[in-house]
Order: sequence, then C-alpha cells, then structure tokens
Amino acid sequence: MTEFDTDTPWLPADAGPEFDPLEHFDALPDGNTPLVVTPRGGAREVGRSCYQVDTEHATYLVDCGLRQGSGETFPDFRGLSIEGVDAVFLTHAHIDHCGGLPVLEANGLLDDDAPILATPPTIALAKLLLEDSLHIHRRETQRPGTEQRFDRQHVDAVFERFEPVDYGGGRVEPFAPTPDEEPLVFQYGNAGHLLGSAWLMLQTGGYRVVFSGDIGGRATHLPDVQSPPGADVLLTESTYGGQHSHTSMHDARSGLFAAVAQAVENRQPVLIPTFAVGRAQLLQLLFKERFTSHPGDIGSRVQLVVDGMAQDATEIYHEYVLDDTYMDESIVNRAKNSGQDRPFLPDGAGFPRNDEERRELLTDTDPLSGGTVPVVIAPSGMLTGGHSPRYLVEFAARFEDAKVFLTGYQSKGTTGRTLQNYLDAGEEEVTITTDATPFGTDWPSSDSVTWTRVETDDGFERTTRATVPTEWIETVDGLSAHAAQSGLLKFARAVEPSTVAMVHGPDYAQDHLARHFGKNLDSAEQVTRSRLLTPIPVSRDIELDTPTLTPKQFERGPDRLRNQVKTLHTEVASLNEELAALRHDEGTWSESDLRRLVREEIREAIDTDGDT
Repeated sequence: MTEFDTDTPWLPADAGPEFDPLEHFDALPDGNTPLVVTPRGGAREVGRSCYQVDTEHATYLVDCGLRQGSGETFPDFRGLSIEGVDAVFLTHAHIDHCGGLPVLEANGLLDDDAPILATPPTIALAKLLLEDSLHIHRRETQRPGTEQRFDRQHVDAVFERFEPVDYGGGRVEPFAPTPDEEPLVFQYGNAGHLLGSAWLMLQTGGYRVVFSGDIGGRATHLPDVQSPPGADVLLTESTYGGQHSHTSMHDARSGLFAAVAQAVENRQPVLIPTFAVGRAQLLQLLFKERFTSHPGDIGSRVQLVVDGMAQDATEIYHEYVLDDTYMDESIVNRAKNSGQDRPFLPDGAGFPRNDEERRELLTDTDPLSGGTVPVVIAPSGMLTGGHSPRYLVEFAARFEDAKVFLTGYQSKGTTGRTLQNYLDAGEEEVTITTDATPFGTDWPSSDSVTWTRVETDDGFERTTRATVPTEWIETVDGLSAHAAQSGLLKFARAVEPSTVAMVHGPDYAQDHLARHFGKNLDSAEQVTRSRLLTPIPVSRDIELDTPTLTPKQFERGPDRLRNQVKTLHTEVASLNEELAALRHDEGTWSESDLRRLVREEIREAIDTDGDT
C-alpha cells in the first residue's frame, strides 16, 4: 500500500491506509451531487496526476501518473477498494499522467474488466514510456530499503486493458463493467499538447465536469486545441499559470537554433536534455528544417545525435504524418505533396543503439581538431534517468567547453533543477552526483568526473560525481507544450464554469492563475487550489472544503482584508455559544450541518463587509 504523507494538515492525524476521503468529508455522490472528484495526485504539485471520479453507480480514475524528483512517487490510493475502479480515462501519454498505472494494477484496484480509455497515439506512446519506466523502476529498486511496486506482469496487464477511442465520445457503459443504469457520458477533444493528447468531459445527471489534461496549442506540428463544451466545474492544469504568456514558439525555436549555431561556430559540443515524447520531435523537426535552409554549411559541421527512447517515439510520430486528426495539416500536406513522410528525421542524424556506438560518436567528434561538433538530443528532460545524465558526465570528462540547454520544466529534486538553481544563484560551477553509468572510462585525464564508492547496508555501490561549469548551462524559454495564463484563460472561457479547481501546478503558479481567473473569468463564482484527498462535489450548489477565492475578494486591498479579519473575529466569538448548544441538541444538527452553518455565517459577514 502507498506510504502517505503525514504533513498534510487537512487530514486527521490518525488517517491510515484505509482512510476513505469520501466518507471522511461526507461527500458520497447522490441525486443532488451526481459527481464527486477527489485528487489522488497532481494537487499543488507537478506530477503523478490522478483524479478519482465517483458517481452513484461507479468509480473511475482520470489519469494515473508518477512524479519525478523528490517526494512520494505514485498517487495516494488510500480508501480505494480492491477491484473498485471501473475504468480509467487517460488524457495523454506523458509519464506524469500514465506512470502509476502498473501500481494500480499491482495493488489489484482495477475491476477485472476495467478498460483504460485513450486515443490510439496515446496508447502507442504510453506503452513505450511504460516499458522504459519498468526498466528505471527495476534499477532504482535494487537499492537497499526500496520497494519494487510493480513488475513485468503488471505492465503487460495494463497493455491488455488499453481501449482505443478517437476524439469524440459517448456513453461509458459499452466500454466499462458498470451497471446498466449508469448514465455517465464522456467526451475527448484535442488538447494540442502531445500527439493524441486530449481534454476530457464527463457528464451525468445533468451536471458536467471538464478535465483540461495538459493544454498546449503551441506545437507547430499538432492541430489547434478543440473548443471544450460548457461545464459546471473545470479542473485545469496550471504548470505555467504564473506566466502571462510564453515567448512565441517561432521566436523560441529561432532563438534556440541561433544559440546552437553559435555553439557550433565556437566548436562547443551541445547537449539538449529533452522529453522523449513531444519535445524531442519538436527539436528534430526544427533541425530538419533549419540545417537545410540556414546560410552556410552548418549541417555538414554537426554530428546530430538522437538517443534513447526519442528514437522509438519518433517512429510512432511518423505513423501519423498522414492523419490530420492527430497531425497539423502542414505536416500532412508536406508528406502527401513532397513525399516527405519522415519529417521528424534530420538528415545525417546518428541513432546509437549501444554504449560502443555512443563512445564512437563522441570519440570521432573532436571539435578542437577540426572534427564535427556533436549536438545531442537525449532523454530525460530533467536529467533523471535515460541517457542525458550519462552524456552530461561524458561532456564533463571529455570537453573543456560545452553547452547544455534546458528547454523544459525542471521538477524539484532533479539534476536539471540543481543545475538551474546553481545558475540562478550565480555560482561558478555545480557538482552533481548521479547513478548514471558512463559509456566507458577511457576519458582523457580529467579531475571533473570521478566514481565514488558509497557505503550501503549491504555493501558498496558506485555513483558518478561530475563538476559542471555553470557557464555551460542555458535555459531556453518558450518551447513548453503547456499553455500559459492566456491560453488557459481562453480554454476556461469556453467551458464557462462556475467553479474552477487548479491542479498540476506549483503553489506560486496556482496562486497567480487563481487571481488571473478571478479577475478575468466572468463565469467563475469560486476558484480553488485543489488539495490531496479532498473531494470536490460537482453540483450547482458546491461547497468546497478547500479555501476558495471569489472575484470580489481578488479586488480587495490590505485595508479591506484587515476589516474582514476584525469582522470574522466578532462573528466567530458570537457563534461559539450557538455552536455549543447546537452540538448538544442531539438528532437535530450533524457535523456537516454545523460546518455549513459556519461557512454561511462567515460568508455573509464577508459579503456584508465587502459591500460597505
């Protein structure tokens, strides 16, 4: 069973493995509240997105991911019963949305016939990412004191559950082992974030909730985001909610290519750690286009290297270059009219399959003696797992000068965030420790990289320590596939929700986005930052147990807030005696009634003060 975080103050101190958030918060679905959404991950964090959706007849999950970096890796499954999940809706294939599926399987929480619904490209990419995740999980759990949470059989069982659905939807009952009377309807629409990515709408009993998934609309090779339907509640991602808008994708692409071209002119090897799915293909398409159109012969002076899972993901992308449902028309037309059916494959790129080939590529490229300059695209984007940390170590050992371009979000606890923090702090160099094994030890004489023997409970294990000058590191803004405030607001205005719950974002980003929505989203009566294991009822008279902000509150300054505090103190004092009497009036007032009374009194006090 998943370990749980005891630092969650909104949960009771004795909340154990059997803790059921719906029962604790008295939030079971009924005729007045036909849908209840409970975050099991992705609440006030980036990673392990997972949301339980309960109706009167069934239980579903929307996504089930893992988190890279520090902290609990997988969703919190407390309170889910064995075989209690009737279906999973997967919005897209990134590992922070699908990586927890094998643990869900291993814990026996899926009904025997429960499907995992996703678009065909999402299924193909998710299989690729889950295979890699299994490899990483096995390696990481070889360390003493770590538990292997899933194995080969669980990954294979997940693959058997995948059920392909295109954009659109219908009743869930034909897909899932739900009662005949289950009226739940679902709808998928293109989210423009990743090949096959989707937002999701769920509807039952006349009420609707929309899950944004990850909203994009920025990649030149993907279709535009489809407009979602109206809904009562919107659960929206907020990864870049603290940023009003990104640098334009055109400018970001041009800026990165110019920086890479300058590095090539300076004979500096280049490493671009990247997400294997989505970002890697964007970069490959960029170099495919610019190497041939750039004045001069830069393409002939570069040895482009595409490594790891990015290779296999690119092959999946090429399977859809003639399908304008999942690929932008410009790509489709290019493939049809010019015969370029492999647009994500740059000419002359190297695709190493083993360490011997990797060593050869780096040995043969000697920038200082006139050889080609290596430009390496390698997962992972945060330098945790994959081959990118291995290339970083090799660069530190082999080259006096190099460039490392960080092109995406870096989670806390990752090597990428460490590099970013030292750069921001103005430090001259940063020393990292990684379990990434080098391609070999035939380096030139170098003090920058050492192998370290670390004592463990069952002996010793080897780790690699590398020192990297911070002048090598550059962050590149504007390549993110996540929408910023402007894009998220456009999406929210299409939904016109009365309630918005922020998910999948750091605290500061959610705070900024909540205020932006409060001032600019006219339909929103309340905006909240969701929190772990705290149910969100979906009805037209929603009462949330998370703090909410209304548009009126966003406009109030410090003086108004001080007046409200005074008013609240007065109201709380006057309520004390009433509450004590009501609690002892057996059979008349439940705890939920008392909480509701307190909220109404406080809300009335705030509204009265706000109108004076």
